[in-house]
Amino acid sequence: MQELIDRVVAATDLSPETAEKATGIMLSLVRNQGDKNKVEQLFAAVPGAAELASQHGGDGAKGGGLLGMLGGGLMGGPLAAVTKLQAAGLNMNQIKTLGKETLGYAEEKAGKDLVRDVANSIPGISSYL
Repeated sequence: MQELIDRVVAATDLSPETAEKATGIMLSLVRNQGDKNKVEQLFAAVPGAAELASQHGGDGAKGGGLLGMLGGGLMGGPLAAVTKLQAAGLNMNQIKTLGKETLGYAEEKAGKDLVRDVANSIPGISSYL
């Protein structure tokens, strides 16, 4: 995971602490919103992903929160994650770069097909491929 965090720092100019938190938020979104079987396969291929996702909590769509309820579960996860990332200090360009770096890293570790399957199971995420 440190390699991914270092890549996010370099690409976004975030501090290492903020990059770690943001990466955890992104991974939590994937875990909570993606196809469960595919996500298990992906996290098995990316050591440390599950731990980082757990460390930085949910994306807000599961378990409540106004944004999660308003999203009705469809876009609530991605929208809540964007809100959480913005609250952590990221702007929209940094969020987009974070998404591209995270999915690119996942492709290197788990393969393009698996990452595409996971991304396609989450509304709004496939545009980062």
